Amino acid sequence: MLVLGASALIGFLFSFVLAAKQKTLTTFATVPFKTLAFVAVGLMGNNAFYLAAIARIGPAEANVVHYLWPVFLVVLASALHRRAPSVLQTVGITCGFVGVAVALSPQMGGNLDLIGVLLGACGALTFAIYSVGRSLAKVETNVVGPSLGLAGIAALAAHFAFEPVYWPTTGQWLAIVLMGIGPFTAANIFWDKATREGSAATISSLAFLTPLVAMMLLAVFGLGVVTIATVVGALFAILGAVLSAGSK
Repeated sequence: MLVLGASALIGFLFSFVLAAKQKTLTTFATVPFKTLAFVAVGLMGNNAFYLAAIARIGPAEANVVHYLWPVFLVVLASALHRRAPSVLQTVGITCGFVGVAVALSPQMGGNLDLIGVLLGACGALTFAIYSVGRSLAKVETNVVGPSLGLAGIAALAAHFAFEPVYWPTTGQWLAIVLMGIGPFTAANIFWDKATREGSAATISSLAFLTPLVAMMLLAVFGLGVVTIATVVGALFAILGAVLSAGSK
């Protein structure tokens, strides 16, 4: 929680400075608390579940499970509009779950951590709920930056309450700063705007290669073992997302 909290606060400070330069501090400071809370819980919940899953089932496997979010997104969108999923969407949903099963198959011999799988799925569901909620939002200003302040405070409070206090090294602080400015702030601002203004199919298509790219990076930096089962599982997850989005 220390890394999440510190990254979120860095993102908040970065957004605050940006708002000051753009002379939009009034808008920055008047985002409704309901919106702040929803965005904060969505972003931090997603990341917290994902990191917890990594600790139990490994980075590559957690990545595949987490990539069920486009499938959950389709299911939630269908439910929101009170219509049953189409045949293509049903096939896509099935492919997504098959992908997870294949990716986790090497651990099926008794070493499979069901809690880790559940945590990864919870992260995917959290991000899907967050994305659907933001797609319906009427607030068009930058709500991510202000929300990161609330998220950061909550995460650091959890760290000091439940985890051993730890002070990062200089190199780790640099990584936290980059994470706060990049993935936590810039990426989420673009995603927030995309969910409200972009085509759902186009948005999903841009994310289709995420599992494979992530696994390649994990392999390159030696942070995870990428097996044939993991790659095949990721391909099924991608196929599921493509079919689900393409049928909208």
